[in-house]
Order: sequence, then structure tokens, then C-alpha cells
Amino acid sequence: MIGEPNAKGKKISFTYTRKDEVDRKIVLNVDAEPIEMRFRLCENNGEYENLSQGVINEINQQAVDCNSWFKLVPLENGKYSISYELNLLLGFQVESVNNHLIYVPLRKKLAQYRAIYNHNSVMSPLKRYANEVIVESTTVEMKL
Repeated sequence: MIGEPNAKGKKISFTYTRKDEVDRKIVLNVDAEPIEMRFRLCENNGEYENLSQGVINEINQQAVDCNSWFKLVPLENGKYSISYELNLLLGFQVESVNNHLIYVPLRKKLAQYRAIYNHNSVMSPLKRYANEVIVESTTVEMKL
């Protein structure tokens, strides 16, 4: 959750789904219009399985670029223009280099620029298919 919840409950939710399971949900609380927000989406969440403390420390010391931003502009027709870049850290891939294991960040960038949305709408602007089946999707829910 980014930003402070407000009395009117204005927010925008982004849900990233992989293989029919919700992978990430980002909620932006909107307390002003227009608004521009900058934030990071890859802080340590502490969810590691079967890794030693040394490996966890090595992962936590990596500088991963997860700088993200969101911009909302109200339009004269009652709709909104939104632009965003959400840089998600999905995890780490283990690779062997000179007999030393390194952990390479796996990131996903979700982005739209100058998209038009209604104040109360749910859209799925980003989808990826494999063999005619959705394998990745992003849903944007506006509650303004």
C-alpha cells in the first residue's frame, strides 16, 4: 500500500497475475487530483525458502532498480488520464559463474502511458498469452 488511506477511500489497485495466481497487488491511495507519486517496489519482504542466512544477506545487499512512478490527471469529461511504470522484483535466479553462485534479480515492468480510465472502472490492459492461454496479466481498478 502506497500513500495514506483517505476518508473518501480513493485508490487505484494494480494486480499482477502469473499462471492464474495473484503474484503482486499494489494499492495507491489517492488524496489529491492531479497527483504524481514516486516509490520503490522491491523492498525486502523477508520471504525466502531453504536459503542460508549468508545467501539471504548477499541477496539483501544487492542494489535492484525498482524505482516506480504513477501520474493521475483529471480530464474535463469526468475521466482520468493515467501513466505509470511499476518495476516489480519477482525474485532471484541462481546462476553459476566461475564455480560461484550468484543471484540475478528477476524483474517485471508494468507500464502504460496516457491511458484513459473512468472514475470507477476495472480494466486489464496488459496480457501475455502462450498457446492461446493467458500466462500473465495486469488488472487496474479505479475507485475515485
